[in-house]
Amino acid sequence: MNTNGYAGVLKNEMHDFIKLRTSQGYKDTNRHVLTTFDKYLLSIDACAKEVTADIVDGWLSACCAGLKSRTVDGYITYYNAFAKYLHSIGVAAFIPERPMLDQDYVPYIFSKQELNDIFRIADSGETIKVELAKAQFPMLLRILYGCGLRLGEALALRLSDVDFTNGVLCIWNGKGRKDRLVPMDKTLTAILKMYCDAVLAGKSVDSYLFESDYNYGKRNCIGRPRPLAWAENHFHRILKAAGIQLKRPPASKRGICPHCLRHTFAVNSFRKQDLAGIDNYRNCPLLSVYLGHRKLKDTQKYLHMTAENSQDMLAITAGYSRGLFPEAPR
Repeated sequence: MNTNGYAGVLKNEMHDFIKLRTSQGYKDTNRHVLTTFDKYLLSIDACAKEVTADIVDGWLSACCAGLKSRTVDGYITYYNAFAKYLHSIGVAAFIPERPMLDQDYVPYIFSKQELNDIFRIADSGETIKVELAKAQFPMLLRILYGCGLRLGEALALRLSDVDFTNGVLCIWNGKGRKDRLVPMDKTLTAILKMYCDAVLAGKSVDSYLFESDYNYGKRNCIGRPRPLAWAENHFHRILKAAGIQLKRPPASKRGICPHCLRHTFAVNSFRKQDLAGIDNYRNCPLLSVYLGHRKLKDTQKYLHMTAENSQDMLAITAGYSRGLFPEAPR
């Protein structure tokens, strides 16, 4: 029996695939990909249990136009898992190659002054109307920047995930279904302790650190974590109040967002090591594990230097290069 609403020629196979994935422990947050594929098969009146290259190309062209390259990659990755399942049960299905992700995204690295402005405005509450959010969002920002967490990881934190004794956050089922321990600076641990004592007093240990208080009609979100859009909207208001605005990016591109705090954390971490005389090649694996990366090359993407961030480095290297290059005539 099909319980997922699929109606195309592969409806039974899709239902069995989802059932198998569920039994294996997958959350399948991209399950909607199959819904779009099912609707496309219906739109072209597909009647044969076979997925050709033309069908896959047509589906991707129809459903992924204007989407970010990483989103398209997610569609293909999930479809490929389904296609491999079809192969295993004797149904022919074309498996496309995953595209090379565009590398033109350059994250915004916040300067020290900009970070000060962001936290000052967040603490003042001038851009936030709801009283609970006035306490939640400044704490969220401190965790994002102080620990370099992904936004989804921070919003998924529960009270039971915080070890106040050792100053450690437990990240469960992060990106790539990886668990990890994230140590905090003792000052951040102290601030988080005060926040939990004030905001989550008397709450269950299973309570989310950033619980929603939204309840309107059928949308009762009380007890659930704040959504990504909630954090992104508040962050954009603060950026506007701080005068940190770049040209609006195309719809398929990412602009300044909370994830830039993670990039800024990584850049500042490497700069701090450099200034302390620590070999970054030796410590890069440690930061890679801390950030929850699978490969070292994933960490390298975070090493973006801005003009302001590199002034001290330029001053150091200037001593070594003095007299090496002839002075150009004016």
